[in-house]
Amino acid sequence: MIRRLALLAVAGFLCARGAVAAELRDTFHAGKFAQIDAAITLAIADGRCPGGVLWLERDGAAYHRAYGQSAVEPAREAMTEDTIFDAASLTKVVATTTAILQLVERGQLSLEAPVSETIAEFRGAGKEAITLR
Repeated sequence: MIRRLALLAVAGFLCARGAVAAELRDTFHAGKFAQIDAAITLAIADGRCPGGVLWLERDGAAYHRAYGQSAVEPAREAMTEDTIFDAASLTKVVATTTAILQLVERGQLSLEAPVSETIAEFRGAGKEAITLR
């Protein structure tokens, strides 16, 4: 029942946004919005996440929507499209990997080189054998 209500809510949302969908049709595969909205709405209904924000941009066109709650404790708070998420742990991995691979592409680093060649302090206790890879 919850899944059916979630899908009906998404269908109603998309009908209300028909004019927007029409103007995005040339830039996005507008039919996919219903699938994306349904998947996110279902995840919220199933308790897999309290909410989220979808924001897609391409060639100057944008599709964005907030779903669910940004906070559930101590009080429920509706998600907004400008909600800021703490992605610190993810940022470290994504930013570091991207930066390292850009340096590898430029020939400034080698994945096979010992870390101690780049960071002199990374020596001792067998660390000389550790590579970027």
